[in-house]
Amino acid sequence: MRRPVVVVGVAALLSLVAGPAAAEPPLEVTDRVTDEVAALGAGAEAARTAVADLAAEADLGVHAVFVSSFDSADPGTWAEDTAQLSGLGESDLLLAVAVGQETYEYGWWVDDSFPLSQVDVEGVVADDVQPRLDAGDWSGAVVTLSEGLGALAGPAEEDEAAGPQWSATRTLAVVGGVAAVLLAAHLLSRRRSSTGPSR
Repeated sequence: MRRPVVVVGVAALLSLVAGPAAAEPPLEVTDRVTDEVAALGAGAEAARTAVADLAAEADLGVHAVFVSSFDSADPGTWAEDTAQLSGLGESDLLLAVAVGQETYEYGWWVDDSFPLSQVDVEGVVADDVQPRLDAGDWSGAVVTLSEGLGALAGPAEEDEAAGPQWSATRTLAVVGGVAAVLLAAHLLSRRRSSTGPSR
């Protein structure tokens, strides 16, 4: 079952002019980065490169959506509905950001079977991504999210590549077995020497 994991509320941005924002219903996304309001600007390429690198290196899909408004919907519900409409799967994460003139809102979604720990992902979002959003650094938020997930996936991949680890008990057992074989061979050699034909 798919569900929104965390919804973080509204934070103030520096803006002096307020105006009504056009509402955006949940939508089907076909690209990893969807910018309906041209929020990313010159940082769009960096954001797209970051999510592409993550997909290639860790097989994780970050999808970032920037709209003007969540159409009065709960941000997490909006993110979940968009993920379902887009057919996202268990290795995907969707970050949805509504960029208003005075405020912004964001929510994010992952599948229940997402391969990384929910607690770890929440930590990346709260500690690294949200400060970027607070500063209005939209592309930086996408890059930071991608890099954070890549760092979480890295140790697990390295452990898997290293193969099974030998415990101290197993090492002692192997060393003891080898020593026993060598001792038995030595004793057998001495026995043969002592019982051999005399000259």
